Amino acid sequence: GKTTTISMLSGMLAPSEGFAVINGKNIRTQMQEIREDLGICLQHDCLFPLLTVKEHLRFFGRVKGLYERNSFEDAENSIDNSIRDVALFEKRNTFSKDLSGGMKRKLSLAIAFCGGSKVIFLDEPTSGM
Repeated sequence: GKTTTISMLSGMLAPSEGFAVINGKNIRTQMQEIREDLGICLQHDCLFPLLTVKEHLRFFGRVKGLYERNSFEDAENSIDNSIRDVALFEKRNTFSKDLSGGMKRKLSLAIAFCGGSKVIFLDEPTSGM
């Protein structure tokens, strides 16, 4: 039920009936606006094996507009802070394929929070930590 609900709330699946409001926006009519403020930590890690911890956050930060809304220096500082927040700073230049299961979950959590997400969905974020 949790994963299906998160899929509906994030627009991955269409709800069969009813509606929900996220941060004042209707999931049936304002999904694009909702996604601009949304971060998701999926149940399973969706990582690129040959990207480092920092490269993941740079990539998803760009997707979320972090570099468009901030100077390059501020965006990079935000990424470094996110890496520190999940205690991966010493591993920032490590490929995700070389991280332990718990470290991969921490990276997935940092990705959910990157880019100034205002609403975060966490689907079993601590499994493996």
